Amino acid sequence: MLSRFSNEVLSHGAAAVLPQNLSDYWIKTLQKLCDDFLDSNFAIDQCTETIDMGDPVLVSCVHEVLHSKQKAAPDISAEEMAEKVTIYALSITMETIRRESGIKMPTPALENILSIDRIVQFGKINPDFGQFLKRACIAPENETFAGESWLQRLKKKIISRITEN
Repeated sequence: MLSRFSNEVLSHGAAAVLPQNLSDYWIKTLQKLCDDFLDSNFAIDQCTETIDMGDPVLVSCVHEVLHSKQKAAPDISAEEMAEKVTIYALSITMETIRRESGIKMPTPALENILSIDRIVQFGKINPDFGQFLKRACIAPENETFAGESWLQRLKKKIISRITEN
């Protein structure tokens, strides 16, 4: 599948991996990969922390976006990549919701596709999605962590942006 995705999407540049630019076939395919990734890392009402980097297709999408911003091969840690894949997976989910429900929302650009702020804003305008973030412990109630993992830092970033407004 990675080879086909590379030929049909990645070969067209970073903008091609933006969720709104994906064909119906690829948005459905990526949504399945995102569901699997999110399900393996976030359990509703359980706050477990099983860390999975995600499917190579999702990683390649994030890598393509990062590469377009840096003009060189991105040098990020595995933790940072896992955080970016989580945000990208949520972005794909947001696009699926937008397409299926007709909810009006701004579509992401290369500059903000991996932004936590976009995810939080969508959670504010779509309470069901915001509730999902909380129930999946992506945005849990205030917690303090001693040795923080990438997931814990991501949670704190989301919480801090929710409580800012």
